[in-house]
Amino acid sequence: MPKALSHLSVFALVALTAVVAQPAFAKPLSRMLADSPMSPGDFDAMRAAEAALYGHADVKVGSSVKWSNPETGTYGVIKVSSKPSGCVVMRHMAHPKGATPAREITRKFCKGADGKWLLSE
Repeated sequence: MPKALSHLSVFALVALTAVVAQPAFAKPLSRMLADSPMSPGDFDAMRAAEAALYGHADVKVGSSVKWSNPETGTYGVIKVSSKPSGCVVMRHMAHPKGATPAREITRKFCKGADGKWLLSE
């Protein structure tokens, strides 16, 4: 993996979608965002960093990318935790400014038949 990718710091505006690892009950996205200390801009920066990982042809388990949002002071790191067939599972540790403990988020992306990456879980 290129050194630039392993130390990527991303400030981007990208479409918002998030799945937060929680106990066994399901929560709608609107409720997760309302309950989260993270802003839409924080999720945008996180998503751009995700795309840098799953978009890299040779991404390996253990690869990581750092991200931050200078507007809020929120930052995090995303690590590839597994690569099941045609998919990439990422574990996030997000540190919203003024909130403790860190928020753990797990997301899984799988490549669709058209070659585009899709959020799976």
